Amino acid sequence: MSSINRPLAGPVLAFDLAEQIAALQAEEPYRRSGRAGRTLAKSGRFRLVLTAMAEGNDIGTHQADSPMTLQVVKGALTFRAAGEEYRLSAGQVLFFGPGEAHDIRAAEESALLLTLSAIGDDYRPEEILEAQGSGVQ
Repeated sequence: MSSINRPLAGPVLAFDLAEQIAALQAEEPYRRSGRAGRTLAKSGRFRLVLTAMAEGNDIGTHQADSPMTLQVVKGALTFRAAGEEYRLSAGQVLFFGPGEAHDIRAAEESALLLTLSAIGDDYRPEEILEAQGSGVQ
């Protein structure tokens, strides 16, 4: 179901991830490129994105503008950042901060949840700390 026909925000949203993954794998982008994604929820600076990847599919190196978590829901992935390689399987979560160059490769048919806490350059922890120290909220 496209985002036009489903809510992306609300007081409570529930998702059947197996159903969502099956729907992504049935879509043309997945059949064509071996990868399809869908934003499940967004609110302010928060985003929750589900991505299905075929075995061997890569998400190339790119910079993260905000801290993120990557949770493997199905399958296994390799994640490279800061000269290190991490192998993650279903049920494992990886946190990485802004600015880290990274790439992701599906070691088998996989799905991941990406959680983003900020968009662009609006994540500035030093400004938050300064504001809290001065009593400004």
